Amino acid sequence: MLLSASLAATTDPVGALGYRVADPKAPAVTAKSLMASERFWPYRVELTRAWQPPGRPKPLAAGEAGVLVRIDEKSGLARIDFGGPGVYEVPVDRTDLIDTANKIRVGELGKIAPNFVTAFGPRLIDTKADKPQSVKPEDLLERNGFLCVFADPSADSFPELVKALAPLADRRGVATVLFPQGKNSDRAVWERLHALGWKVPYVYAHLSAGYTDSLLPAKTQIPVVQLQTPEGRLLLQAGSGPKLEASLRAKIDASFAEPVAATSATPAKTESSGTASAR
Repeated sequence: MLLSASLAATTDPVGALGYRVADPKAPAVTAKSLMASERFWPYRVELTRAWQPPGRPKPLAAGEAGVLVRIDEKSGLARIDFGGPGVYEVPVDRTDLIDTANKIRVGELGKIAPNFVTAFGPRLIDTKADKPQSVKPEDLLERNGFLCVFADPSADSFPELVKALAPLADRRGVATVLFPQGKNSDRAVWERLHALGWKVPYVYAHLSAGYTDSLLPAKTQIPVVQLQTPEGRLLLQAGSGPKLEASLRAKIDASFAEPVAATSATPAKTESSGTASAR
């Protein structure tokens, strides 16, 4: 439950990384068009009415704010990380999600970056560098999607999982990100990945448990992978097994086009570009 709510929609329609998503000519965002309008999903949402989470003794009050993890395509519910109060699947009409999405659409509010990049960009360690260092969030803007891997690097079965996933590295512009499970230090994860030759970015070890709680349904069996869009829309969740690589390859190819050249993939900056302030 450590997803930060400090980075949210801003009053600058051009994000801090030169990212711009406003499109006033796009159709208005409605409950029925949320999946098709995911680029306008806000990072931070609030309850507009009190809501009683299942199993919680007291309701969450109107104004309670949290981070939008995703909107479930089947149920239509918004998965929201409220921090201390917990992570819940909330009816969209109990939140300001649609209203805020439309403000982003018309440019009244801006987005710092796609929601996945906002949440994880500053919290990833780059294993391709000569020594552990943070991934540059702007390097993630060109990614078409993200393959999130929840696994214990110290487990005996980890090399077999790496063997299955390694051929998918950067396929169709999809970046692989490891969420290390178990009691591993950042140095231990770094050394394990280098020993296996699997140089993918990974979430800081001390943050991984909280992010795992946010992204995965309760009691999900580890290891597991999630294929998602830059906004967090879930495309596939699957456990390890002999068909994992083939299933992921097929889903990646069906969901993402071949990436264009980096020069055209980078969002253009405008004269009004400025540094967005986090709230």
